[in-house]
Amino acid sequence: MSFETLIFFNLGIYLIGFIALLSLGNSIFKENCGWLSILINLLGVITSLSLQLNTSENWEISYKWIKIGETIINYDFIIDNQTIFMHLVIQVVSAFVQLFSIKYLENDIGINRFFAFINLFIFSMLGLAVSNNLLQLFIFWELVGFCSYLLIGFWYEKKSANEASLKAFLMNRFGDAFFLIGIILLFSLFKTLNFRELSEIIATQPVKGFELIPQIDLKSLAIFLIFVGVMSKSAQFPFQTWLPDAMEGPTPASALIHAATMVVAGIFLLGRIAPIITPQVGAIIAFIGAFTSILGGFSAIFQNDIKKVLAYSTISQLGLMVAGIGMGAIGETFFHLTTHAFFKAGLFLCVGVVINYFNHEQDMRKMGNLKKKLPFVFYAYLICGSSLIGLPFTSGYLSKESILNASVNFAFIDGKISYKILIPIFLAISSFMSTYYIVRQFVMVFFQRQDDPVEKIFGSTKRTFENVLKTFQNILNAENESVGEEKVIRFFRNLSIYEVSLMFMAILSTFFFYSDSLLHFDSVWFLLKFNSSPKVFDWVPLFVSLLTLIALLISFNLTTEEIRKFYFKEKYKGWKRSIIRLGFHHFYLDSFLQRFFTKLVIGVPIANMDSVYSIEKQVRFKYIKGLTNSFLNIEKNGIEFTISRIIKIVLDIASTINKIEVRIMDAFVNKFSTGIKNVGNFLRKIQAGNLQMYLFGMLLLVLTIVLIKIINF
Repeated sequence: MSFETLIFFNLGIYLIGFIALLSLGNSIFKENCGWLSILINLLGVITSLSLQLNTSENWEISYKWIKIGETIINYDFIIDNQTIFMHLVIQVVSAFVQLFSIKYLENDIGINRFFAFINLFIFSMLGLAVSNNLLQLFIFWELVGFCSYLLIGFWYEKKSANEASLKAFLMNRFGDAFFLIGIILLFSLFKTLNFRELSEIIATQPVKGFELIPQIDLKSLAIFLIFVGVMSKSAQFPFQTWLPDAMEGPTPASALIHAATMVVAGIFLLGRIAPIITPQVGAIIAFIGAFTSILGGFSAIFQNDIKKVLAYSTISQLGLMVAGIGMGAIGETFFHLTTHAFFKAGLFLCVGVVINYFNHEQDMRKMGNLKKKLPFVFYAYLICGSSLIGLPFTSGYLSKESILNASVNFAFIDGKISYKILIPIFLAISSFMSTYYIVRQFVMVFFQRQDDPVEKIFGSTKRTFENVLKTFQNILNAENESVGEEKVIRFFRNLSIYEVSLMFMAILSTFFFYSDSLLHFDSVWFLLKFNSSPKVFDWVPLFVSLLTLIALLISFNLTTEEIRKFYFKEKYKGWKRSIIRLGFHHFYLDSFLQRFFTKLVIGVPIANMDSVYSIEKQVRFKYIKGLTNSFLNIEKNGIEFTISRIIKIVLDIASTINKIEVRIMDAFVNKFSTGIKNVGNFLRKIQAGNLQMYLFGMLLLVLTIVLIKIINF
């Protein structure tokens, strides 16, 4: 099959799957819709693997799309390393999340809707990944946002889910408006939206500013406007407040869309436009990403909702990736994007099992000792959490250390210390926080209240490896080969759907698939694919490991104290209480944005009774300021006044025309028709059939002729 056929087949099966699954609501096949969706997903994975096997270089194809005058915009597809890795990440994660969802949503009456929405989401993400121009990507970008709205509000009977879906939708649309302005500005400057053509033109063509204000770099302005769209989609400061609320959707949806793939659409876009990002905008992007990483990590430390810890963790990790793109570390960022997709999806699936076990209780302070109750989840969480922290033997260790190493390169690229040194400092603090909140969550959910975390982790890990080695040794040394096969079959037969999904997410969170080295990320094949070869600082992993150990010990001690205070109903006081509230409420950013936009858009309602008046038994509030009031004044005094004057003039003209028509035109037509009618009546009397009248008429005619002759003589 050609590349063209593979692309359309890959997109088409998910679009058909969306339509087919949506139509199964009242059919007998509704219970099997999950397996049908997984089958479609597997076909998609095979197709994407075919793309990887068949290409060794970039491949592009264009179709005529929009032509307005001399302006032509083509519909462009591209297959390159970035496209292929995104295809595989999206579909592999989706496959295991959908497998998990079959059991998680087995009793939900809208299960076919869920899988239909997942198929539409995959279609949108794949379309975004293969798009080779900004306008085409923007269309799929909007469709991804629509899928987010559908999945967050999947349980639409819950008020909180409806509010969260609407909040996510509106905040993303706000950023997308700037994104669209940036696209228009770029097109007005370079007359193309194709990524390759943009990079080639910008490399050779200087960009001028406005004639009135030539000092403004319009290219940088356009790129920054596009980045504002990324800020809303990928939950960057100050637009990150929608992501924690998005946890109102089903946990598998959180794993797939709001932690693993959808929110990284912005990272993918930044990677696409990386060749045209100016150094000034790149520095801004890096600082916003690093700052967001700290904000997200700090808030994750003080959350009690098990899902919100991971939500704020996602904000922090996305900030890490955005900073990586801003620093120019494209390969390192995409590597962390891939590893993050697997270990964060694994963490969310583990959390889904825990929530289900506790009958939808999400307060971690009420949990504990789940290591004995859910041992498989414990080990899966241990591996995925270790990967997020960045411990050796995990993929997260390699990807996080590569970005931290790139940040040190970025800070010392000129051979001297500058303001850029803040980037590695921020990322190091973020790394410390990631260890803190994961250990805190781990202790609260899985440990007994007095367990030593170091002893518990190493002791459990040691026993696990000993049991695994013993099992394989028994299988290999079995006198009867069938006995060994029987044990293997029994092991896999006893695995539940939950355990299969968690097992693969945990396996994909280890280092085996990415490098043959435990401690050196420079041998990662992923980085070689993206031609990334930065200077390696050997002290970076040692320094981060020290931070990790310190964070682990501090987190355990403070978490133990926090649990004790919770059970004895003791409250923190003074500055500790203020810090906890600050982190729990995410620096009150959500409240600030709500109040700011409320005051900006609709003004402040006056509370006293003088400002309230009743019209037809409806109470209305009078607003003293705000854009709404301004727009209402413009509409009332400007637009409505103008329209009313135009209408009055039109009505006056119509009245005048009506008078002319009635008094002149209608009168003339009436008189003329009356005359014709009278003549007709007279002639009808003459034509009565009387012979004398005919003779008299002939006599009059002869006399008239004679009279005329006499007059002529």
